[in-house]
Amino acid sequence: MWSARIRVTARWAVAALVAAGVVAAVGTEANAVQTTTNVAYAPADPAGSRGHLLDLYVPDGAGPWPLVVWSTGSAWTSDDGKSGANAIAQQLNPRGIAVAGVSVRSSSQAKFPAQVYDIKAAIRYLRANAAQYRIDPARFATMGDSSGGWVAAMGALTGGVAALEGQIGTTGVSSAVQAGVDFFGPTDFIRLAQQDQGGWIDHNSPDAPEAQLLGCAIPSCPDKARQADPIRYVDANDPPMLLLHGRADNVVPHAQTEILYDALKAACVDTRFFSVPGAGHSHADVTSSSRYGQQTVRTTQGCRETVTQGSPNPSWDTIAAFLKDAWADVDPGPGPTDEPTQEPTDEPTDEPTGGPTDEPTGGTTSSPAPQGRCTATYTVVSSWPGGFVSEVKVAANAAVDGWRVAVTLPSGTATNVWSGQSTGTSPLTVTNAPWNGRLGAGQSTVFGFQGTGSGAGATVTCTAA
Repeated sequence: MWSARIRVTARWAVAALVAAGVVAAVGTEANAVQTTTNVAYAPADPAGSRGHLLDLYVPDGAGPWPLVVWSTGSAWTSDDGKSGANAIAQQLNPRGIAVAGVSVRSSSQAKFPAQVYDIKAAIRYLRANAAQYRIDPARFATMGDSSGGWVAAMGALTGGVAALEGQIGTTGVSSAVQAGVDFFGPTDFIRLAQQDQGGWIDHNSPDAPEAQLLGCAIPSCPDKARQADPIRYVDANDPPMLLLHGRADNVVPHAQTEILYDALKAACVDTRFFSVPGAGHSHADVTSSSRYGQQTVRTTQGCRETVTQGSPNPSWDTIAAFLKDAWADVDPGPGPTDEPTQEPTDEPTDEPTGGPTDEPTGGTTSSPAPQGRCTATYTVVSSWPGGFVSEVKVAANAAVDGWRVAVTLPSGTATNVWSGQSTGTSPLTVTNAPWNGRLGAGQSTVFGFQGTGSGAGATVTCTAA
Protein backbone atom coordinates (compact mmCIF):
# COMPACT_ATOMS: atom_id res chain seq x y z
CA MET A 1 0.00 0.00 0.00
CA TRP A 2 2.68 2.50 0.99
CA SER A 3 5.31 3.53 -1.48
CA ALA A 4 8.58 3.75 0.43
CA ARG A 5 10.21 7.02 -0.58
CA ILE A 6 13.90 7.16 0.24
CA ARG A 7 16.04 10.26 -0.13
CA VAL A 8 18.64 9.77 -2.82
CA THR A 9 21.44 10.81 -0.48
CA ALA A 10 20.17 8.48 2.21
CA ARG A 11 19.78 5.49 -0.14
CA TRP A 12 23.45 5.10 -0.96
CA ALA A 13 24.51 5.76 2.63
CA VAL A 14 22.12 3.13 3.93
CA ALA A 15 22.93 0.63 1.19
CA ALA A 16 26.61 0.73 2.02
CA LEU A 17 25.84 -0.44 5.55
CA VAL A 18 23.37 -3.29 5.03
CA ALA A 19 24.45 -6.64 6.40
CA ALA A 20 25.15 -9.31 3.79
CA GLY A 21 22.65 -12.11 3.31
CA VAL A 22 18.89 -12.35 3.09
CA VAL A 23 16.93 -9.83 5.12
CA ALA A 24 14.62 -11.48 7.63
CA ALA A 25 10.95 -11.13 6.69
CA VAL A 26 9.32 -8.49 8.84
CA GLY A 27 6.31 -10.72 9.24
CA THR A 28 8.33 -13.40 11.02
CA GLU A 29 7.07 -13.92 14.55
CA ALA A 30 9.59 -13.90 17.37
CA ASN A 31 8.84 -15.34 20.79
CA ALA A 32 12.05 -14.38 22.58
CA VAL A 33 14.15 -11.28 22.75
CA GLN A 34 17.71 -10.36 23.61
CA THR A 35 18.01 -7.20 25.67
CA THR A 36 21.06 -4.96 25.84
CA THR A 37 20.75 -2.07 28.27
CA ASN A 38 22.53 1.21 28.91
CA VAL A 39 24.48 1.34 25.66
CA ALA A 40 26.31 4.67 25.37
CA TYR A 41 25.71 5.94 21.83
CA ALA A 42 27.73 9.06 22.73
CA PRO A 43 29.65 10.25 25.79
CA ALA A 44 27.45 11.41 28.68
CA ASP A 45 26.82 15.17 28.66
CA PRO A 46 26.73 16.34 31.39
CA ALA A 47 28.87 13.69 33.07
CA GLY A 48 26.79 11.08 34.86
CA SER A 49 23.59 11.88 32.97
CA ARG A 50 21.48 9.38 31.00
CA GLY A 51 20.63 11.38 27.87
CA HIS A 52 23.08 9.50 25.64
CA LEU A 53 22.05 5.96 26.59
CA LEU A 54 19.89 3.46 24.74
CA ASP A 55 18.37 0.03 25.37
CA LEU A 56 17.95 -2.58 22.64
CA TYR A 57 15.26 -5.26 22.39
CA VAL A 58 16.05 -7.58 19.48
CA PRO A 59 14.00 -10.66 18.53
CA ASP A 60 15.82 -13.96 18.83
CA GLY A 61 17.15 -15.31 15.56
CA ALA A 62 19.70 -14.45 12.93
CA GLY A 63 17.94 -11.35 11.59
CA PRO A 64 18.77 -8.73 10.50
CA TRP A 65 15.60 -7.25 11.98
CA PRO A 66 13.99 -3.91 11.06
CA LEU A 67 14.21 -1.37 13.87
CA VAL A 68 11.92 1.11 15.61
CA VAL A 69 13.75 3.88 17.49
CA TRP A 70 11.48 4.83 20.40
CA SER A 71 11.54 7.84 22.75
CA THR A 72 9.16 8.28 25.70
CA GLY A 73 7.71 11.71 26.27
CA SER A 74 8.27 13.72 29.45
CA ALA A 75 7.60 17.32 28.33
CA TRP A 76 11.37 17.32 27.73
CA THR A 77 11.96 17.18 31.51
CA SER A 78 13.58 13.74 31.71
CA ASP A 79 16.81 12.36 30.27
CA ASP A 80 15.49 8.78 30.45
CA GLY A 81 13.31 8.54 27.35
CA LYS A 82 14.46 4.97 26.78
CA SER A 83 12.59 3.81 29.87
CA GLY A 84 9.25 3.31 28.12
CA ALA A 85 10.66 1.16 25.31
CA ASN A 86 10.11 -2.12 27.12
CA ALA A 87 6.35 -1.79 26.73
CA ILE A 88 6.74 -0.99 23.02
CA ALA A 89 9.09 -3.95 22.54
CA GLN A 90 6.49 -6.22 24.10
CA GLN A 91 4.22 -5.26 21.22
CA LEU A 92 6.67 -5.13 18.32
CA ASN A 93 9.22 -7.86 19.07
CA PRO A 94 6.65 -10.67 18.62
CA ARG A 95 5.81 -9.08 15.27
CA GLY A 96 9.43 -9.36 14.11
CA ILE A 97 10.53 -5.77 14.77
CA ALA A 98 13.47 -4.75 16.99
CA VAL A 99 13.10 -1.75 19.29
CA ALA A 100 15.74 0.69 20.52
CA GLY A 101 14.69 2.86 23.45
CA VAL A 102 16.68 6.09 23.09
CA SER A 103 17.18 8.77 25.71
CA VAL A 104 17.87 12.35 24.72
CA ARG A 105 18.96 15.16 27.00
CA SER A 106 16.36 17.03 29.03
CA SER A 107 15.57 20.70 28.59
CA SER A 108 17.37 21.45 31.85
CA GLN A 109 20.55 19.81 30.53
CA ALA A 110 20.63 21.23 27.02
CA LYS A 111 18.46 23.45 24.83
CA PHE A 112 17.16 22.81 21.31
CA PRO A 113 18.54 21.64 18.90
CA ALA A 114 20.51 19.36 21.26
CA GLN A 115 17.66 16.83 21.45
CA VAL A 116 17.57 16.52 17.64
CA TYR A 117 21.34 16.10 17.57
CA ASP A 118 20.90 13.30 20.13
CA ILE A 119 18.29 11.26 18.25
CA LYS A 120 20.28 11.54 15.05
CA ALA A 121 23.45 10.46 16.86
CA ALA A 122 21.61 7.41 18.20
CA ILE A 123 20.37 6.53 14.70
CA ARG A 124 23.87 6.87 13.27
CA TYR A 125 25.33 4.70 16.05
CA LEU A 126 22.73 1.97 15.52
CA ARG A 127 23.18 2.03 11.76
CA ALA A 128 26.98 1.87 12.03
CA ASN A 129 26.73 -1.06 14.45
CA ALA A 130 23.81 -2.81 12.75
CA ALA A 131 25.65 -6.08 12.11
CA GLN A 132 26.71 -6.29 15.76
CA TYR A 133 23.11 -6.01 16.92
CA ARG A 134 21.45 -8.06 14.12
CA ILE A 135 19.37 -5.10 12.89
CA ASP A 136 18.72 -4.02 9.30
CA PRO A 137 20.22 -0.55 8.69
CA ALA A 138 18.03 -0.02 5.61
CA ARG A 139 14.79 -0.35 7.59
CA PHE A 140 14.65 2.15 10.45
CA ALA A 141 11.68 4.07 11.84
CA THR A 142 11.33 6.64 14.61
CA MET A 143 8.43 6.45 17.08
CA GLY A 144 7.49 8.27 20.28
CA ASP A 145 4.72 9.82 22.32
CA SER A 146 4.11 13.44 23.37
CA SER A 147 7.52 15.19 23.49
CA GLY A 148 8.89 11.82 22.36
CA GLY A 149 6.51 12.09 19.41
CA TRP A 150 8.14 15.44 18.67
CA VAL A 151 11.54 13.71 18.78
CA ALA A 152 10.24 11.01 16.41
CA ALA A 153 8.76 13.55 13.99
CA MET A 154 11.89 15.69 13.97
CA GLY A 155 14.00 12.59 13.37
CA ALA A 156 11.82 11.48 10.46
CA LEU A 157 11.19 14.83 8.77
CA THR A 158 14.65 16.41 8.95
CA GLY A 159 16.66 13.82 7.02
CA GLY A 160 19.29 15.68 5.03
CA VAL A 161 18.96 18.92 7.05
CA ALA A 162 22.64 19.58 7.74
CA ALA A 163 21.99 22.24 10.38
CA LEU A 164 20.27 19.67 12.60
CA GLU A 165 22.74 16.82 12.14
CA GLY A 166 25.19 17.75 14.90
CA GLN A 167 28.59 16.20 15.57
CA ILE A 168 27.73 14.01 18.57
CA GLY A 169 29.00 10.44 18.73
CA THR A 170 29.33 8.45 15.50
CA THR A 171 29.55 10.62 12.38
CA GLY A 172 29.85 9.96 8.65
CA VAL A 173 26.76 7.71 8.63
CA SER A 174 23.24 8.54 7.43
CA SER A 175 20.68 9.48 10.09
CA ALA A 176 17.73 9.14 7.68
CA VAL A 177 14.86 6.82 8.60
CA GLN A 178 12.37 5.10 6.33
CA ALA A 179 9.20 5.72 8.36
CA GLY A 180 7.96 7.79 11.29
CA VAL A 181 5.23 7.19 13.91
CA ASP A 182 4.10 10.16 15.99
CA PHE A 183 1.79 9.65 18.97
CA PHE A 184 0.30 13.09 19.77
CA GLY A 185 3.51 15.11 19.61
CA PRO A 186 3.50 18.93 19.35
CA THR A 187 4.16 20.12 15.82
CA ASP A 188 3.84 23.95 15.77
CA PHE A 189 4.83 25.77 18.98
CA ILE A 190 3.53 29.18 17.94
CA ARG A 191 0.02 27.86 17.34
CA LEU A 192 -0.15 25.96 20.65
CA ALA A 193 -1.53 28.91 22.61
CA GLN A 194 -4.27 29.58 20.04
CA GLN A 195 -5.26 25.92 19.80
CA ASP A 196 -5.26 25.35 23.57
CA GLN A 197 -7.21 28.36 24.83
CA GLY A 198 -8.53 27.64 28.29
CA GLY A 199 -6.08 24.76 28.78
CA TRP A 200 -4.02 24.31 31.93
CA ILE A 201 -0.69 25.12 30.25
CA ASP A 202 0.10 28.77 29.55
CA HIS A 203 2.00 28.27 26.30
CA ASN A 204 3.13 31.90 26.25
CA SER A 205 4.82 31.58 29.63
CA PRO A 206 8.59 31.15 30.04
CA ASP A 207 7.72 28.18 32.30
CA ALA A 208 5.87 26.29 29.53
CA PRO A 209 7.55 23.00 28.54
CA GLU A 210 8.30 24.21 25.01
CA ALA A 211 9.74 27.46 26.38
CA GLN A 212 12.04 25.45 28.64
CA LEU A 213 13.13 23.44 25.59
CA LEU A 214 13.99 26.57 23.61
CA GLY A 215 15.29 28.68 26.48
CA CYS A 216 12.82 31.50 25.78
CA ALA A 217 9.09 32.23 25.93
CA ILE A 218 7.53 31.48 22.55
CA PRO A 219 6.25 35.04 21.85
CA SER A 220 9.75 36.40 22.44
CA CYS A 221 11.54 34.05 20.02
CA PRO A 222 9.21 33.11 17.16
CA ASP A 223 12.06 32.44 14.72
CA LYS A 224 13.69 29.94 17.07
CA ALA A 225 10.30 28.36 17.77
CA ARG A 226 9.74 27.83 14.06
CA GLN A 227 13.13 26.11 13.78
CA ALA A 228 11.89 23.57 16.35
CA ASP A 229 8.56 22.88 14.60
CA PRO A 230 8.36 19.50 12.84
CA ILE A 231 5.80 21.00 10.46
CA ARG A 232 8.46 23.38 9.12
CA TYR A 233 10.47 20.52 7.60
CA VAL A 234 7.71 18.72 5.68
CA ASP A 235 8.53 18.14 2.00
CA ALA A 236 7.80 15.63 -0.73
CA ASN A 237 10.88 13.54 0.08
CA ASP A 238 9.76 12.65 3.60
CA PRO A 239 9.24 8.98 4.50
CA PRO A 240 5.74 7.57 5.15
CA MET A 241 4.28 8.90 8.40
CA LEU A 242 1.74 7.41 10.82
CA LEU A 243 0.00 9.88 13.18
CA LEU A 244 -2.19 8.95 16.17
CA HIS A 245 -3.98 11.37 18.51
CA GLY A 246 -6.84 11.13 21.00
CA ARG A 247 -9.56 13.73 20.74
CA ALA A 248 -9.78 13.95 24.56
CA ASP A 249 -6.09 14.81 24.90
CA ASN A 250 -5.83 17.68 27.42
CA VAL A 251 -2.04 18.07 27.17
CA VAL A 252 -1.23 18.41 23.46
CA PRO A 253 -4.14 19.80 21.41
CA HIS A 254 -5.54 17.40 18.82
CA ALA A 255 -5.26 20.25 16.31
CA GLN A 256 -1.45 19.95 16.45
CA THR A 257 -1.65 16.62 14.64
CA GLU A 258 -4.37 17.85 12.30
CA ILE A 259 -2.11 20.59 10.94
CA LEU A 260 0.83 18.21 10.56
CA TYR A 261 -1.35 15.80 8.61
CA ASP A 262 -2.61 18.61 6.37
CA ALA A 263 0.98 19.69 5.65
CA LEU A 264 2.02 16.13 4.80
CA LYS A 265 -1.03 15.71 2.58
CA ALA A 266 -0.23 18.95 0.75
CA ALA A 267 3.32 17.66 0.14
CA CYS A 268 1.94 14.32 -1.13
CA VAL A 269 3.71 12.34 1.61
CA ASP A 270 2.12 8.94 2.18
CA THR A 271 0.46 9.40 5.58
CA ARG A 272 -2.21 7.83 7.77
CA PHE A 273 -3.82 9.75 10.65
CA PHE A 274 -5.89 8.07 13.38
CA SER A 275 -8.17 10.49 15.24
CA VAL A 276 -9.57 8.58 18.25
CA PRO A 277 -12.63 9.95 20.12
CA GLY A 278 -12.45 9.71 23.91
CA ALA A 279 -8.75 8.84 24.03
CA GLY A 280 -6.51 10.94 26.23
CA HIS A 281 -2.79 11.67 26.42
CA SER A 282 -1.66 8.03 26.48
CA HIS A 283 -0.54 5.70 23.70
CA ALA A 284 -2.12 2.81 25.61
CA ASP A 285 -5.46 4.67 25.54
CA VAL A 286 -5.14 5.57 21.85
CA THR A 287 -4.43 1.92 20.91
CA SER A 288 -6.87 0.35 23.40
CA SER A 289 -9.36 -2.12 21.95
CA SER A 290 -12.08 -0.28 23.89
CA ARG A 291 -11.68 2.51 21.31
CA TYR A 292 -11.96 0.32 18.22
CA GLY A 293 -14.60 1.19 15.67
CA GLN A 294 -14.90 4.84 16.75
CA GLN A 295 -11.91 6.41 15.01
CA THR A 296 -11.70 8.60 11.94
CA VAL A 297 -8.88 7.51 9.63
CA ARG A 298 -7.50 9.91 7.03
CA THR A 299 -5.12 8.34 4.54
CA THR A 300 -3.06 10.08 1.87
CA GLN A 301 -1.41 7.92 -0.75
CA GLY A 302 -0.02 9.17 -4.02
CA CYS A 303 -1.50 12.66 -3.42
CA ARG A 304 -5.02 11.22 -3.04
CA GLU A 305 -6.90 11.21 0.27
CA THR A 306 -9.45 8.71 1.53
CA VAL A 307 -11.39 9.02 4.80
CA THR A 308 -12.89 6.05 6.63
CA GLN A 309 -14.87 5.74 9.87
CA GLY A 310 -14.20 2.91 12.32
CA SER A 311 -11.69 0.99 10.22
CA PRO A 312 -8.88 0.08 10.32
CA ASN A 313 -8.38 0.06 14.08
CA PRO A 314 -5.46 1.86 15.79
CA SER A 315 -4.01 -1.45 16.96
CA TRP A 316 -0.42 -2.63 17.19
CA ASP A 317 -1.16 -5.01 14.31
CA THR A 318 -2.09 -1.97 12.22
CA ILE A 319 1.02 -0.07 13.32
CA ALA A 320 3.26 -3.04 12.48
CA ALA A 321 1.56 -3.44 9.09
CA PHE A 322 2.14 0.24 8.32
CA LEU A 323 5.83 -0.12 9.11
CA LYS A 324 6.19 -3.28 7.03
CA ASP A 325 4.55 -1.58 4.05
CA ALA A 326 6.80 1.46 4.44
CA TRP A 327 9.87 -0.76 4.52
CA ALA A 328 8.71 -3.17 1.79
CA ASP A 329 10.22 -1.44 -1.26
CA VAL A 330 13.54 -0.45 0.26
CA ASP A 331 16.45 -1.68 -1.85
CA PRO A 332 19.14 -2.87 0.58
CA GLY A 333 21.96 -2.81 -1.96
CA PRO A 334 25.35 -4.46 -1.39
CA GLY A 335 26.74 -5.62 1.94
CA PRO A 336 28.95 -3.43 4.11
CA THR A 337 32.72 -3.31 4.00
CA ASP A 338 33.40 -1.59 7.33
CA GLU A 339 33.32 -2.95 10.85
CA PRO A 340 31.05 -1.31 13.43
CA THR A 341 32.61 1.84 14.85
CA GLN A 342 31.82 1.23 18.53
CA GLU A 343 31.42 -1.78 20.74
CA PRO A 344 28.33 -2.24 22.93
CA THR A 345 28.86 -1.52 26.61
CA ASP A 346 26.95 -4.53 27.94
CA GLU A 347 26.46 -8.14 26.93
CA PRO A 348 22.93 -9.05 25.83
CA THR A 349 20.85 -11.24 28.11
CA ASP A 350 17.96 -13.42 27.04
CA GLU A 351 14.63 -12.18 28.29
CA PRO A 352 11.23 -13.57 27.24
CA THR A 353 8.61 -11.15 25.99
CA GLY A 354 5.41 -11.40 27.90
CA GLY A 355 2.16 -10.55 26.21
CA PRO A 356 0.89 -7.16 27.42
CA THR A 357 -2.74 -6.23 27.43
CA ASP A 358 -4.17 -3.29 25.51
CA GLU A 359 -6.72 -2.58 28.23
CA PRO A 360 -5.73 -0.93 31.52
CA THR A 361 -4.85 -3.72 33.94
CA GLY A 362 -5.13 -1.99 37.31
CA GLY A 363 -8.04 -0.73 39.34
CA THR A 364 -8.42 2.84 40.44
CA THR A 365 -8.14 4.49 43.82
CA SER A 366 -9.17 8.10 44.49
CA SER A 367 -8.21 10.11 47.54
CA PRO A 368 -9.06 12.29 49.36
CA ALA A 369 -12.87 12.24 49.43
CA PRO A 370 -14.71 14.37 46.86
CA GLN A 371 -14.95 17.32 49.26
CA GLY A 372 -11.12 17.64 49.18
CA ARG A 373 -9.54 20.22 46.90
CA CYS A 374 -8.01 17.55 44.63
CA THR A 375 -8.38 13.85 43.92
CA ALA A 376 -6.02 11.34 42.33
CA THR A 377 -6.99 8.33 40.22
CA TYR A 378 -4.46 5.59 39.51
CA THR A 379 -4.51 3.27 36.47
CA VAL A 380 -2.07 0.67 35.13
CA VAL A 381 -2.08 1.31 31.38
CA SER A 382 0.43 -1.34 30.28
CA SER A 383 2.20 -4.26 31.95
CA TRP A 384 4.61 -7.07 31.16
CA PRO A 385 6.48 -9.64 33.25
CA GLY A 386 8.42 -7.62 35.82
CA GLY A 387 7.35 -4.15 34.75
CA PHE A 388 4.50 -1.74 34.10
CA VAL A 389 3.52 1.79 33.09
CA SER A 390 0.93 3.66 35.16
CA GLU A 391 -0.82 6.99 34.93
CA VAL A 392 -2.31 9.15 37.69
CA LYS A 393 -5.05 11.65 36.90
CA VAL A 394 -5.10 14.65 39.23
CA ALA A 395 -8.46 16.45 39.28
CA ALA A 396 -9.18 19.73 41.04
CA ASN A 397 -12.49 19.95 42.91
CA ALA A 398 -11.64 23.59 43.67
CA ALA A 399 -8.99 25.87 42.20
CA VAL A 400 -5.46 24.87 43.26
CA ASP A 401 -2.06 26.48 42.70
CA GLY A 402 -0.16 23.20 43.09
CA TRP A 403 -0.59 19.58 44.10
CA ARG A 404 1.26 16.66 45.62
CA VAL A 405 0.43 12.97 45.17
CA ALA A 406 1.70 10.15 47.38
CA VAL A 407 1.85 6.79 45.60
CA THR A 408 2.25 3.59 47.60
CA LEU A 409 3.17 0.48 45.59
CA PRO A 410 2.55 -2.90 47.29
CA SER A 411 5.72 -4.19 45.61
CA GLY A 412 8.43 -2.97 43.25
CA THR A 413 9.63 0.57 42.68
CA ALA A 414 9.03 3.51 40.35
CA THR A 415 11.88 3.98 37.88
CA ASN A 416 10.90 7.02 35.81
CA VAL A 417 8.32 9.79 36.23
CA TRP A 418 7.10 12.25 33.60
CA SER A 419 4.97 15.42 33.80
CA GLY A 420 5.80 15.73 37.50
CA GLN A 421 8.70 16.06 39.93
CA SER A 422 9.37 13.00 42.06
CA THR A 423 11.09 11.99 45.27
CA GLY A 424 11.53 8.44 46.48
CA THR A 425 10.60 5.25 44.64
CA SER A 426 8.30 3.32 47.01
CA PRO A 427 6.57 5.16 48.50
CA LEU A 428 6.74 7.72 45.71
CA THR A 429 5.85 11.40 46.07
CA VAL A 430 5.11 13.40 42.92
CA THR A 431 4.59 17.16 42.88
CA ASN A 432 3.41 19.20 39.93
CA ALA A 433 5.76 20.41 37.21
CA PRO A 434 6.02 24.21 36.76
CA TRP A 435 3.40 24.24 34.00
CA ASN A 436 0.68 21.91 35.36
CA GLY A 437 0.27 22.90 39.02
CA ARG A 438 -2.41 25.55 38.61
CA LEU A 439 -5.78 23.92 37.95
CA GLY A 440 -9.19 25.51 37.94
CA ALA A 441 -12.18 23.79 39.48
CA GLY A 442 -13.08 20.82 37.30
CA GLN A 443 -9.75 20.80 35.46
CA SER A 444 -7.37 17.85 35.50
CA THR A 445 -3.88 16.83 34.50
CA VAL A 446 -2.05 13.53 34.17
CA PHE A 447 1.40 12.33 35.18
CA GLY A 448 2.85 8.90 34.56
CA PHE A 449 5.62 6.60 35.64
CA GLN A 450 7.25 3.29 34.83
CA GLY A 451 8.05 0.78 37.53
CA THR A 452 9.20 -2.70 38.40
CA GLY A 453 6.78 -5.37 39.57
CA SER A 454 3.12 -5.56 38.55
CA GLY A 455 1.93 -2.11 39.58
CA ALA A 456 -1.42 -3.54 40.71
CA GLY A 457 -3.00 -2.51 43.98
CA ALA A 458 -1.28 0.86 44.38
CA THR A 459 -2.93 3.59 46.43
CA VAL A 460 -2.73 7.32 45.70
CA THR A 461 -3.49 10.37 47.81
CA CYS A 462 -3.68 13.93 46.49
CA THR A 463 -3.01 17.01 48.60
CA ALA A 464 -3.43 20.55 47.29
CA ALA A 465 -0.41 22.79 47.82
